[in-house]
Amino acid sequence: MKRNLLWRTILFVSQTILLSGCTSALWDKNTFYHSYEPARPANLRLFYSDEKRDVLVQYDEARDGAERVRHRNYYADRNAERVNNHRRPHFTSVPDQQNLHQIPITNAPAGAAAEPPASFQGLYATSLGGADSFTLYSKDELLDSYILPRYAGRSQRFKQVLLTPFAVAIDCTVFGGIATLYYAPLALSSLSGKSL
Repeated sequence: MKRNLLWRTILFVSQTILLSGCTSALWDKNTFYHSYEPARPANLRLFYSDEKRDVLVQYDEARDGAERVRHRNYYADRNAERVNNHRRPHFTSVPDQQNLHQIPITNAPAGAAAEPPASFQGLYATSLGGADSFTLYSKDELLDSYILPRYAGRSQRFKQVLLTPFAVAIDCTVFGGIATLYYAPLALSSLSGKSL
C-alpha cells in the first residue's frame, strides 16, 4: 500500500513538473520570443544591382520595437515570398557600390508628380509617409509592390536546453516542499501510532 502511494506521488510530481511550473514556462513557445520589424524611421534606400538584376533594399530594423537598430540589406525579388510570409529574408552584405544604381523614392503616389524623377532606366519607387512598404515603377509602368520584413526571431533553443536542469531543480524543490507539507501529517500520525 505504501509503495503504491509512493509511486502515485512520484507520478503526480512528474506530471506537475512537466505541465506547469518553471520547466513548462521555459519551454513555452513565447519564451525568448523576439519579433523584428522596420525601425521608425526605416531609412529606406533602394538600389538596382547590375550583377544580381534585382533591387537591393536597405533599411533599419528594430527588435521588439527597441530604439537600437541594425542596418539590413536584402534583394527584393529573391526574398519576396519569404517577406510576404513573415519569414526572415536572406540578408546580404552591401556589394561594390559601383555596380549599384540608386533608385529615387518619392512620397507622392504615382501620377501625382508631373514627371517621374530622373533615374537609371527610369526606375523609381513610391513610399507613402511612414509606410513599411514601397511600390516600384519603371517610368509610368507599375512593376511591383513590396513590404518590408516583419518576422519572428529564431527559437532560443540553446538557452532553453541550458536552463532546463535549473528549472527542473526549482520545480522539484517547490513540489517536494508541497508534498512534504501534505504527507507530513500522515507520516507523523503513523509514527505516533507505532510508538503507542
